[in-house]
Amino acid sequence: MAPLRVLVTTMACTAMALTVLATPSAALPDRPPAEPKNPVIPQRYLDQPIQWAPCSFDERIKRANPQAPTTNCATVKVPMDWHNPDAHPDITVAIAHSKATGPVRGLLTSNPGGPGGAGLELTSNLALSRPQMFQDFDLLAFDPRGFGKSEALRCLTTQEELDALPTTPDYRVRNEQTHRTEIAEAQLQAKACAATEFGRFVSSQQTVYDMDFLRALLGHRLLNFIGYSYGTWLGGWYADTYPQRVGRFVLDSNMDWTHTQWDNVNFDPWSYQRRFDTQFKPWIARHADQITGSLGTSAHQVQRTYDSIRGRIAELYKAGLTKVRPHDLDFNVLGVIGNNRRFIRALIDILVHDELGKAPAATVQVAHVERAWGRLAPALQAYDTLADIKTRYDVDATAAADGVVNIGAISTTVRCNDTAWNKDPRYYTREADRMTRQNPWAGYLNGVPMCAFWPYPPQDRNLDLKGAPRMLLVHSEIDPQTAYEGAWRTYKDIAHAARLVSVDDEGKHGQYISGPSTCVQQFGDRFLFNGELPGRNEICGTAPLPEDGSVYEVKGPLDGKAVPLPRSLLSSAAEPNPALQEIFDRTVELPVKALNR
Repeated sequence: MAPLRVLVTTMACTAMALTVLATPSAALPDRPPAEPKNPVIPQRYLDQPIQWAPCSFDERIKRANPQAPTTNCATVKVPMDWHNPDAHPDITVAIAHSKATGPVRGLLTSNPGGPGGAGLELTSNLALSRPQMFQDFDLLAFDPRGFGKSEALRCLTTQEELDALPTTPDYRVRNEQTHRTEIAEAQLQAKACAATEFGRFVSSQQTVYDMDFLRALLGHRLLNFIGYSYGTWLGGWYADTYPQRVGRFVLDSNMDWTHTQWDNVNFDPWSYQRRFDTQFKPWIARHADQITGSLGTSAHQVQRTYDSIRGRIAELYKAGLTKVRPHDLDFNVLGVIGNNRRFIRALIDILVHDELGKAPAATVQVAHVERAWGRLAPALQAYDTLADIKTRYDVDATAAADGVVNIGAISTTVRCNDTAWNKDPRYYTREADRMTRQNPWAGYLNGVPMCAFWPYPPQDRNLDLKGAPRMLLVHSEIDPQTAYEGAWRTYKDIAHAARLVSVDDEGKHGQYISGPSTCVQQFGDRFLFNGELPGRNEICGTAPLPEDGSVYEVKGPLDGKAVPLPRSLLSSAAEPNPALQEIFDRTVELPVKALNR
């Protein structure tokens, strides 16, 4: 069995956005009318002994900052179901913790996104870029239930069921063969992840209860939080569940967390398409002189070259000369263009598949990668390394034995548990077909979610954030992974409890601490360390893309029409934190496809 591939996925007042949102909302079931009462933490969990030991990454943190406190790791027991602690076996949550080096001002935790992003190292890595965190806060990090070093979600099937799955040569080709494949894969994924009782409780609401338990366990009255991407969904749900426990919350690259998970993923086809069309292709064209065998000197030429490379891969696949399929190229590029510095990696992906078309093999070979690398100028190579690039093409050896096969923790389980989904799989194939007509590159991205077959009722929330203090929301204009339009709609829903800092002409996913806008860093630092929110919403400038000499204007929702906000001065770039960026790269979540690659 080939490895499961978890690949990438995101309302201003544009007519297109309104159309996107109107269709799914009418087709989805009504949301549950009320949330359950917050559970009382049984004393036995608060009294449990904790065996702390220095984390495996503590030495790295101290090398980078000798003044950093020791970061200790442990696993703690929590109920599988907080509403029925005695009904199921306990599960474990992996945590990392360090004590403030100065007068402690509270507990600070974080989440990198996903759902399912492993966050055990995140808070310490954030503090490496903001040493004041080590001084002011007790730091907490954790892997959410189901993922990382916490209790693992096991999605169980059999080799026989995997082998019986239909296939399609190209998910972008919207025909009955593709539809059957997407439906069969979604059905198998749902059955696999619901195979154990734990699957029902790998949800945002249960994770929120875990977070509040950790706050109480560590003896703090309030929780401070930095959340990225899905972490904003988690932070918003925590603030709605425990408004009296909210300290300083920075929510960056926001999902539309006052609406449904389907509303969110339904943004993705056109938000990815927008980043691809308005920033990535023009960037390639501007640097054509640095690429041997130019991909094109205009965005239109780049698209034609891309389609030609994709077409050659399709022909090789049909001829049985390669196992690589044309949509593999799309998914690789999708997976990194939320990161400006990873434009280089996306460019390499295109060149690697170009080399494969010239010298076909069953899989991508090291030689393909090295030839593609050789076509880049040293200036572009400075943004990535050949060793890192090669890891994208490593093939995991997964010798599936007879009997039960664990296909891994599919993070879409969280989405299925959080939201009521339409149960007609043909609804989703029609949506993917329609989106593909409108967005030829990324329109087919969502396909059929396993949530169409999910057997458990959702544990949903109707968020209003009554009683919560104001939080700081941060978002870039052309973010592909979480569309600005969704962040804006959520902001409008909870404006009484938030200020919004937007970044014009910018598409990077993740702005505070890891982003290029020093203007954003100033707003974030003032709030996190001093409690100072902007007096009004703000628009920040940004820094140029790699090797660009200036910032190129992009037509989008911040062009003075959809969101008429005041503008701050153009900022210079922030220094990147490689370890931090790797955490974010690992949490990019796309639909699960190609189970039988």
